Amino acid sequence: MSPKRFDVHHHILTPEYVEELAKVGVVEAGGVPLAQLEQWKPEDSLAVMDRNGIDAALLSVSSPGLCFGDAAKAREMARSLNEFAAGCARRWPGRFGFFATLPLPDVEAALSEIGYALDTLGADGVGLLSNHEGIYLGDPRFEEVFAELDRRAAVAFVHPTVFTGSEIPSAHNAGSPVPTIQSSVLEFVFDTTRAVANLISSGTLKRYPNVRIVLSHAGGAVPLFADRLIDRSEILAYVQKAQAGEAAPPSPEMLERMMRAASEDAFELLRGLYYDTALSANPTVLSALQRLVPASRVLLGTDYPFAQEIGVRYALNGLAAYEGFGEAERAMIESGTALTLAHRLGPGKLESPAVSEREVKHEDWSTNET
Repeated sequence: MSPKRFDVHHHILTPEYVEELAKVGVVEAGGVPLAQLEQWKPEDSLAVMDRNGIDAALLSVSSPGLCFGDAAKAREMARSLNEFAAGCARRWPGRFGFFATLPLPDVEAALSEIGYALDTLGADGVGLLSNHEGIYLGDPRFEEVFAELDRRAAVAFVHPTVFTGSEIPSAHNAGSPVPTIQSSVLEFVFDTTRAVANLISSGTLKRYPNVRIVLSHAGGAVPLFADRLIDRSEILAYVQKAQAGEAAPPSPEMLERMMRAASEDAFELLRGLYYDTALSANPTVLSALQRLVPASRVLLGTDYPFAQEIGVRYALNGLAAYEGFGEAERAMIESGTALTLAHRLGPGKLESPAVSEREVKHEDWSTNET
């Protein structure tokens, strides 16, 4: 029997979601026109998964998230998307799990949705964006969210988005300072890295070590810039005291020791995160990632349907061709580690909860024949 394959980076869209985004002028995600994807349905995913030997996928919502500029609409759409995802998991048990969408930056509503999604719908974790309306992960305003996720030892799947502050990302290639470059090409990579840097410098990763964070796209630029993602607060505080005459000026040797300690601390935190292979299964990225974490921290991701079926093949063929991983390590990446994170995928998966009337409506739509 061939080893199983589990895709942790697999997206959903619903006609209602695409329609509501269009109402506020958002017609693309990371430069990809949503019109190309609005006909997606779960059966499409299953067909692609079957053609490529993928047994199960964890569903999530991609950028631009719930960028409606309306907190009530964001709450409503988060619930709608979560019930739809739960319907997929119920109709195809063992084939789909999901990360719940949260209506951030509304913290109170997000806490409520965490409880509903995890306790009632049986979500495998939650999905977070690198920033929500310009507020980055690690910001003090999200402290209660991370405290709750830590209390639950929850999985948090972090997907990048663009930075447009509180403005709705309705412009073509929104968030990209170079209008001719799709924002997903560079800005997604950089925004994940910004979020991780803030999670480190804010102390969030230290305060909430039980949150099991999965970073999309091999962590963006994190494997390449890991040496720069350190918490410099202690060093800066000492230098400021020295400048105020409250401490002796630090010697180069002392500063070097403090920098080394901060770097070792940051690397320990980064090694505690998980990294998926979506759009990243090439020797340059994988070799950098392998120097940062063991294979047990790497997960298969495809970014379907945004990356289309070619993205699925890219991920699988790239992993197969990369000489740095042995057969056992590839098996761990493609399935073993995912089983420790997602309760729906393994032999002991939880029974699906009862489906609400709203979820049934979405489930009926999702199984329409084309």
